Amino acid sequence: MIASLGSGGAERVMLTLCEAWAARGDTVTLFTFDDDQQDFFAVPTGVERAALNIAGVSSSIFDAARANIRRVRVLRGALRSLPLDVIVSFTDRTNVSTLLAARGLGVPIIISERTDPRHHDIGAVWSALRRIVYPSAAVLVVQTDHIRTWAETQVSSTKVRVIGNPLREITAPVAAAGARPNTIAAVGRLVSSKGFDVLLSAFSLVKRQHPAWRLVISGEGPQRAFLESQVSELGLASSVSLSGRTSNVNSVLAEAAVFVLSSRYEGFPNALLEAMASGCACVATDCDSGPSDLLQNGDVGLLVPVDDPNALAEAMMRLMANPTYRSQLGDAARVSTGRFALTRILQEWDAVFDAARNRAS
Repeated sequence: MIASLGSGGAERVMLTLCEAWAARGDTVTLFTFDDDQQDFFAVPTGVERAALNIAGVSSSIFDAARANIRRVRVLRGALRSLPLDVIVSFTDRTNVSTLLAARGLGVPIIISERTDPRHHDIGAVWSALRRIVYPSAAVLVVQTDHIRTWAETQVSSTKVRVIGNPLREITAPVAAAGARPNTIAAVGRLVSSKGFDVLLSAFSLVKRQHPAWRLVISGEGPQRAFLESQVSELGLASSVSLSGRTSNVNSVLAEAAVFVLSSRYEGFPNALLEAMASGCACVATDCDSGPSDLLQNGDVGLLVPVDDPNALAEAMMRLMANPTYRSQLGDAARVSTGRFALTRILQEWDAVFDAARNRAS
């Protein structure tokens, strides 16, 4: 269960899991609140898609209440039409709607937060509903130990499980990080939480000493005009590309010597994990939550304070000036990602399925 198949990390992880479950012989039906006209990702072979077309934006609180009542009613009808063994729901508001719709159906429900709820405000009404209905879930899955503490304020600690994101298969990089083009890559939605404004400020500092380097930011979002204006004001138009969304992140990362995650907060930084697996030398802000877990507190990448362009610039220049160091960090990062292999993550989800069924029996 997920709101849409847009270009976000939660959607990509949901599809990766659904594809793997279907490939091993499980019957998988993927419900989305949106219709299929807004899809960015394709539905994998073997996965049945049920696009409910119950998403939408309301003009008032009264319209929102009516829309949500209808959403829950339609979703409940869809759930009752299938013989379900377990329900998995991703993201906060979708989790709330799913728990309300499935109440009394006798099917164990596993919900998962896919960002950091301590930083992501879903509004007073949805927050109140979350506190009310989350305890009825069989299991609450979060992505890092940092978020576990919050989760245990919502449900019994015995219901909380921590599962990282599965790493999609990535082909071996073309070259070691030290031998790649002088390119810095960043990937993510163009929103404030990703801190691309800080990255641009930092890049303007390093550009003076490393004029041959360029920065490519892949992603789309509401801050595009703001970031384009910043690029122009900093005089970076010839060396910075806001390249838009891409369905082939692997090719972008394979051509990057350095990857930068400049986020103010994360849930679980998929782009950082994929950059590590691609052998990039990585720099990340030490934000809540995820980067320090992935980079093992700086052992396989560089961590810098949040919202500090000077510190970010200094870390970037350490890597830009030393190809050997870039290769060493990139190789170490790639090796470290084995713990997120799909086979291992599937085993952890299977354990969650068992726990949910046992709790419901």
